[in-house]
Formats: sequence, structure tokens, C-alpha cells
Amino acid sequence: MLRQMLWFVTIGCLCTSAWAAGSDGLDSYIQHEMEAQKIPGVAFAVIDHGKIVEERAYGLENLETGTPLRTDGVFEIASVTKPFTATAIMLLVQDGKIRLDDPIDKFIDHAPPAWKEITVRELLSHTSGIKGLGWVESDGSPLLDITTKTYFDEVAKLPLEFAPGERAEYSDSGYFLLGMIIEKVSGIRYAEFMRQRVFAPFGMASTSILDRRVIVKNHVAEYTLHDGQLEHDRRVWQHELPSYFGMLSTVDDLSKWMIALTEGRVVKPETLDQMWTATKLKDGKPAEVDGMPYGLGWFILNLNGHRMVGHPGFLGSVIFHYVDDDFTVIVLTNLDVASGSHQVALAQAIISHLRPNLPRFVP
Repeated sequence: MLRQMLWFVTIGCLCTSAWAAGSDGLDSYIQHEMEAQKIPGVAFAVIDHGKIVEERAYGLENLETGTPLRTDGVFEIASVTKPFTATAIMLLVQDGKIRLDDPIDKFIDHAPPAWKEITVRELLSHTSGIKGLGWVESDGSPLLDITTKTYFDEVAKLPLEFAPGERAEYSDSGYFLLGMIIEKVSGIRYAEFMRQRVFAPFGMASTSILDRRVIVKNHVAEYTLHDGQLEHDRRVWQHELPSYFGMLSTVDDLSKWMIALTEGRVVKPETLDQMWTATKLKDGKPAEVDGMPYGLGWFILNLNGHRMVGHPGFLGSVIFHYVDDDFTVIVLTNLDVASGSHQVALAQAIISHLRPNLPRFVP
């Protein structure tokens, strides 16, 4: 799944020299790209030193109804869920209920013998060797209703891809297992833990964990391109435990969270430093996922001396944060990335327009 995003290294820098000064240049560019790439809707927010300095929306929330997209549109943010799941684990670490180097079979009942040496840290950093499993099949067709037991049983029977800690490979399954650990240690459901400890304390009233049965106000419809034509995205799984992909949120709520995170109000600064430091493999080399260093729930880059962390999502979402510059860009779209990482290109353009002194990503 992640290779369909290849968010840093396959998207070139966007030329911004022709933009007019002021917001019109940025608006015109985004609208041009939306038309060229058939992106129905885009919302973005920019945070500079703890203040939201830009928040805009373009296009449509729903193509069938023609509803305009607003900044309170609720998007499915897919793998941008992973930094949140990682944060939940680190809260339990701070509580003294988990240690990063605890073996996961301490928390997961009926873990297969092959998992005996895998640690919580290795799940967080994609270095566990557990194979990523995008969906569960029955009689050759993907299931639409997937219980925690069904998903666990499928993952548990797969052989390890490599010995824990020897290399890194993006694993949705690893973040599913982290959800199981959160439920085991906290004694409550993953969705409730996230509501109590992550969403509610920071005023994220429009953020929740995906439940296909629930009607969500301002829920943005998601789309994909097939033979150049827009279609409904058909990733309509009902997961009992969607801890690797299942958050709904808005640019405003995500901004609140990033401000709280960087101000040390979510986890302690030293905990955040751990998350934003590249993981080391057993041989001392940095753990790289698709060629990019990975920490605990975040990709980590050093761009000409500027530290940057971020994470993309398959349904057209991305967060970029320049750590030392205290500058964040959040982009949410309702077109998946099967046809390209458009949300990354848009984020680069926004950064180049608003903070031209910051280094851009080089392919």
C-alpha cells in the first residue's frame, strides 16, 4: 500500500516561480491542479509557531449532491491514523503500563511462537517482520465485515518476512496489533481510548474512529480514478479494530492536535523526541521504510539541516511538520492515491508559497 504513495521520493518539486503574490496565486494553482488531476475536493491548514495562519477548502464534498467542501468537512484520513495509534501507545508507556522493549506476547493472547522476540518498539517502527495484510479474504473475495479475531487469525498464520529488528517493511498488521495492545492494557475499546485520551482533551469534536454504521455529519465522500474516470472508492470495510487506517477528522481538528502535540500537551517533550527520532536496526543502521527513515509512527527526514516529520494516507491525506521551524501543513483530499501522491505535491506547493525559505523535497 505504501509504495503506491512513495510520497517523498517520487513526487518532484513543483514550480512556484510563476505564482502571483498573495493568496490568489495559491488558490489558482490548487484549482488548476484539482482540475488537471480530477481531485473533487481539497482542504488544507497551515500552522506557524502554534497558530493556524491558513485554512481553506476547495471543490466538492460529494459529487452526487454537489455539496461544496468546507473546512469542517470530515475526511477518512487512512494511514495518517498511525501517528495517533503510536501516540496512544506512548501515553500508556508514560503511564508505566507498557515498556517499548516489552515482548508483544506479554499483551497479546495466543501469539504464535514466531512472535516471541518481537517488541512493542518494533511494531511501532515497522521492524517486526510481521507481514502487512491489507484485507482478509473468504473464498477469494475480500470480506466487508472483519472482526478483530478474524484479522488476528489471518495475521498470526503468516510467516515472518524477516527476523525482528533486521530491517523495516511497512506493516498495516503491526498497527492492528498495536490496537489490540491498547485495548488489552487500557481495558477499554480502542475507539473509546482514543476518544478519552486523544480526541476529547484537545477539543477534536469532529474526530472519531471509523464505524460504517454511524451517520457522520459533513462526512466527505471518497473517490478513486478508474480509466481516467472518477468512481466511488470501494474500501468500505467494517473493521472492528481499524487502528491502522480508521480515523475520521477535519483540517481544524488535526491542527488542534498538532498544536497540542508540539506544545507538549499530548505527550511529554522527551516522549515526542523518541517518536521523532529515526529507529535503529540491530546492526545500528537507521530503519528505512521505502528508503525513508522511520521513527515511532512518523517518517523522519533531514532536509538541508531542517528536521521534518510526516505521514501520508492512502485516501489523499498528509501531514508535514518542520520540527525546528515549528511549521506544519495538513492537506486532506477526497481522491485516493492509486493514481499518484497528489496530496504530497499540493503540500509541497503550499510550503513553497508560504515559506519559500524552507527546503523542498528533492526526487
